[in-house]
Amino acid sequence: MAGRRIAGAILGLLATASVTWAATGYEYLPDANTVGLWHFNEGKGADVTDESATGAEALVEGAAAWDANEDWNSEASGGTAFAFDGATLLAVANEVKDLQPDVITVEAWVYPEDLGGWKLICTHWGGAQVGRYHLGVDAGTPKFHINTSGGGTVFAGAVETLELQTWTHVAGTYDGDDVRLFINGEEVGIAAGGGDLEGVGAGHDVVIGGKASREFQWNGLLDEVRVSDIARNPDELSPNMTGPSAVDPAADSLPVVWGALRAVR
Repeated sequence: MAGRRIAGAILGLLATASVTWAATGYEYLPDANTVGLWHFNEGKGADVTDESATGAEALVEGAAAWDANEDWNSEASGGTAFAFDGATLLAVANEVKDLQPDVITVEAWVYPEDLGGWKLICTHWGGAQVGRYHLGVDAGTPKFHINTSGGGTVFAGAVETLELQTWTHVAGTYDGDDVRLFINGEEVGIAAGGGDLEGVGAGHDVVIGGKASREFQWNGLLDEVRVSDIARNPDELSPNMTGPSAVDPAADSLPVVWGALRAVR
């Protein structure tokens, strides 16, 4: 009974709070525009679960490993991050068309251990045959590429480079007109596009930590990878833009509310 009363009180607080349901507490909650969402909380097995309505499992190719990552996954949030060793990736079959929208947001929290050459975060892209989107890091510099019906490949890139062994939020968006890149919620690159997203050549898997040609695998941790079928505004990206580190939030803050919900469910 006590648990029910606590849950009822928490739900009452949520009902009166200003909540961005796309991203509450430390983990995203899927909304109507979320077409792929991977929390990496499994901790074992050969696949990871998509928490969106799409339900697209990502199969592990290589060594499956998770990191408790306590600085990011505090007691209030729980969960783990997926650990990539430079030879591992997660593949979603190319027939999952929900992950190939006409406009898009691709985002993730990234913790690189190696930034030499290309290191890919989340892509629908092959080798010489481009796909619809390509979020990655080139020699430490984040870039977001798209391919459209209006004239080929367009990319927005950052000027600054990522830091090794540091958590950073990276997001790319395309709204049908402009390609944008965001680092920790701040716009750092924009390029003019035009037209719907489309791939060239054979169908590609959607790949987390690499691309369909099984190249340029990520080395480090990834967490909270999300694909959306809209171009999200900065305030709809991750809720914790000060960095994925342990915090001691106020008792009435959303991370504590979310943690309490997890504790009594």
